Amino acid sequence: MKESFPIQKFISIMTLLLFIAGCSSGIEAHDYLSITNTEYVNGVDTEDGMIMRVYTYDIQTKAIAKMADLPYSSQYPLTVASFANDTIYFSATGKDKGDELFSYDIQAQTTHQLSSGLFAINSIIPDTVDHTLVMAAVKKGERPVKVMFYDKETQDMTILNENDSDTTTWDISYDPETRKSYAIQYSEEEQYNHMEESNKTQTPMVPPNHTIIEIDPISKQTRKVIELEEEQILTLSTRGDQILIATAKHINKNPIKYSMVNIKTGERNEIDLPIKARSGLFLSKDGQGFYFLGEKGKGNNERGIYYYDLKTQDVEAIFLQKEGFINNFMLLSNP
Repeated sequence: MKESFPIQKFISIMTLLLFIAGCSSGIEAHDYLSITNTEYVNGVDTEDGMIMRVYTYDIQTKAIAKMADLPYSSQYPLTVASFANDTIYFSATGKDKGDELFSYDIQAQTTHQLSSGLFAINSIIPDTVDHTLVMAAVKKGERPVKVMFYDKETQDMTILNENDSDTTTWDISYDPETRKSYAIQYSEEEQYNHMEESNKTQTPMVPPNHTIIEIDPISKQTRKVIELEEEQILTLSTRGDQILIATAKHINKNPIKYSMVNIKTGERNEIDLPIKARSGLFLSKDGQGFYFLGEKGKGNNERGIYYYDLKTQDVEAIFLQKEGFINNFMLLSNP
């Protein structure tokens, strides 16, 4: 699972900016960030338990608002506030143990369990195509993380390549311009073999090959975008024809490298960035920069959510880790 509480000069900047900016037309959606922050109930220790505090950051007004306090009972604290549905989706322990998908109605302040038979949830993307919510999750009794599609109207769950017992999903992304989903995947068997070799030789673990696949929203057919040989893809963000990725040559080791990948051709260009971010990268809609969770670099190691301007190379602090622990965040649009 991913981290929990106490647990990249652009080669082609102008190409990216012109491309992404040209992808949008018509009425602009209202973009915002949804943030999960784990905090002590009493602000001091675990005696009174812990909560998942849900915040939102309005990109236009730069205002931060607390949306709700939700129970922290899952293995990995995860929330995402959907303004389109006036709902917060989150992970929590279900009736039969294991982490399940829940919804919290912001207005009514009521909670409902939406899934059953899950063990853990690593990512939730609430607003995609045809009332579909996309997750990276694990079924009870299984090991691989699967891409799952939850229909919010019919409450049906569809699992991509459900019978594949070897391929696991590390992270997922949704491209609002193409309306397609993307996933980072690798072989469990290959990872195990690399771990055994690392233990045997007492050397840093080399990652298995990591692949990014494109998933059609209707047919659920997949297409390989790029495969990196013995290189871990830590996270990804898709927008228009580009994917921003963070990668590493060894498991849990620095340095982290950043690249832009052309979705159509698979061409990869590395980017020299001062930041340090292993998770949470989101390209802005205007193509001028991206939001990230990590450290701004250049001697500043304060953890938080920042905005990096690709043109000026300025870094703006959005939400710093003052109280508790920032587990995750997501860039969303309020239509």
